[in-house]
Amino acid sequence: MQSANRQAAMDNLAGATTSGQYLRGNGSDVVMSAIQAADVPTLNQNTTGTAAGLSATLAETSGGTGKTSYTNGQLLIGNAAGGLTKATLTAGSNVTVTNGDGAITIAATGGSATPTNVQVFSTPGTFTWTKPAGAVSVDVFVISAGGGGASGRKGGAGSAAPGGGGGGGGSYSARTFSAALLGATETVTVGAGGPGGASVTVNATNGSAGTAGTNSSFGGWVIVQGGGGAGVVTTSSGPAGASASARAMFQGGNGGTGGTGAGAGGNNTTVGCPGGGSGGGLAASTPTPANGGVGGVALGTFASGGQASGGLAGGGNGGTGSNSFVNTAIAGSAGAGGGSSTTAGVNGGNGGNGGFYGAGGGGGGAGLDSTNNSGAGGNGADGIVIVTTYF
Repeated sequence: MQSANRQAAMDNLAGATTSGQYLRGNGSDVVMSAIQAADVPTLNQNTTGTAAGLSATLAETSGGTGKTSYTNGQLLIGNAAGGLTKATLTAGSNVTVTNGDGAITIAATGGSATPTNVQVFSTPGTFTWTKPAGAVSVDVFVISAGGGGASGRKGGAGSAAPGGGGGGGGSYSARTFSAALLGATETVTVGAGGPGGASVTVNATNGSAGTAGTNSSFGGWVIVQGGGGAGVVTTSSGPAGASASARAMFQGGNGGTGGTGAGAGGNNTTVGCPGGGSGGGLAASTPTPANGGVGGVALGTFASGGQASGGLAGGGNGGTGSNSFVNTAIAGSAGAGGGSSTTAGVNGGNGGNGGFYGAGGGGGGAGLDSTNNSGAGGNGADGIVIVTTYF
């Protein structure tokens, strides 16, 4: 009852109850009135904009981009004025840019899926190297072939018989070229090792010469001459095969020179290919069997095996030179000389073959007339060419 009386009193105070109006002082009286704009206080924000204004492009100064439509691949990139510029990515050398609908594709052109291309030529002969697409620079490593050792002389008991000389080692070169200098193709030649001299079977006969190893090359850019073969063995000496230095960065070693006593060791090298040891000889007055000389080694790049041992007196064969790691431009060890023999039916020892790559062969041991034959010379090792292309 009290609530109803309160409501009646308020209605009487207002004098009317018009929907949407409120009691408002007008400066003289309190009357029912709609709210006035002047009665609303100023809010602490900018309300001058309109809802329709939000549909317009928002300027950069207001935190917008100032930009509207875009084409395929366009991006907003900051500029020197502190604003934004619509631009697409620019293609560069060996790079392509493809702008699509909501996508950008970037791809490399030319070059290779791998950073290098290595081609190894290790079989004697002539081949063609084709420059790979996208080549930037090319490294070339060349080793020439080793020379063969000579066979020992057959003589003694009044006719001196020196042992065969060792074959000369091949040489080594390495060069780097800008790929642009090279032709689309280049001829590659791998040198073949020189065969050793054949055993002597006839009394009082000079030892047979070894054959020189052949050159290895890459076009006309790198040419490395093969090691020399040991010379014909006479009553005075067994000439050693000499290394050849034509256009080589690192020259090979000479072979050991054959005499009427113990064989001489082949010459060691730093990087080039070593020379073969010479065979043991027999003196004219008192033929006494002698050991063959050791094979030479490449001291700076010695990779595998040991120094080949000379053949023992009495017809022992010279040791075969150790091979380097397969398909690497590293010299092998040279062959050792064979021991001489005075034993009936036991020939002078054969010289050992040179090890891959490029080492010289050992010389053969001397034989005694009417008793046995001389030992054959060892073969020189083949060369190798390795071409590495960088992209």
